[in-house]
Amino acid sequence: MRHRTNITAMKLITLLLLFFFLCFNNALESAAENEPAAETGNELVDKITKNVEDGMAQHEKRKKALEKLVRKPLTETQEKLLHQLLQHTDTLDAILSNAPYLTYLKAEVGQEYKDFPAYVKAMPTPKQKTAMLFSFKEALPPKTKAEALSICTDYYFKFRVLLVKEPNTLDDLNALIAFQTKHLMEPLMAIYPAAELFSHMSELTQMGMVTNLEAQMSTEVFHDVWREWLKKHGSSEGLLRCAITTPAEFALVRSFFEDTAAFEKWIQAPLKTEKAPEKKKEQLEK
Repeated sequence: MRHRTNITAMKLITLLLLFFFLCFNNALESAAENEPAAETGNELVDKITKNVEDGMAQHEKRKKALEKLVRKPLTETQEKLLHQLLQHTDTLDAILSNAPYLTYLKAEVGQEYKDFPAYVKAMPTPKQKTAMLFSFKEALPPKTKAEALSICTDYYFKFRVLLVKEPNTLDDLNALIAFQTKHLMEPLMAIYPAAELFSHMSELTQMGMVTNLEAQMSTEVFHDVWREWLKKHGSSEGLLRCAITTPAEFALVRSFFEDTAAFEKWIQAPLKTEKAPEKKKEQLEK
């Protein structure tokens, strides 16, 4: 069974992070006392819970839109390029380093690269980071600081690597919270004065939820579609279709692996398989 974003776990992580901040940072209590209009703990939890519910609804809409975009049929130009590339019998990196693909890549990403490995090495590109930053700007409150959006963007790409290389982290709540605290929450908390942290708790936890969900969504959607293409068209044509239809995402995930063989193996395998004890437990509970 393929792994799917664990919505219940994501809600729990968001509330646990809130609890962590309220208990860990003594400055929050004094800050709340000095702010007459500050929300109480219960009000804050209620606000965050509502944000989680709203965020989940928006997440589902974005996921459907992304799936629709990725599954668009090849255009006539893309079909022609695919036919040209299929004439070559070299390695994938060599085939994608031929002039037809590099010309297509330049038109798609707005940057010229000497070969495909050079494009992979450049991952994530400034253009990808900017696109992700603006995506977070749309999903998060308008008052979110520019520096905070930049931290969310950096975390997103770090989390993408983790999801691919260590997918079992999603089963370890402590490890997941530790990773998010180190690479997202601590950097975010550092940009706000201690006296303002309490008033930004809802915003901070929303950032944690949105960045996690966006990273998981991208990993799942692209993996599933690519896997279908390789099953339907075979390894050679399937990989070329992935590289043509989604060049930036294809190169990004390729950059997480030492070679194309390991990358292809990841695409062909399920993101996650259920453990036998978990299956048995579910059957007993039915």
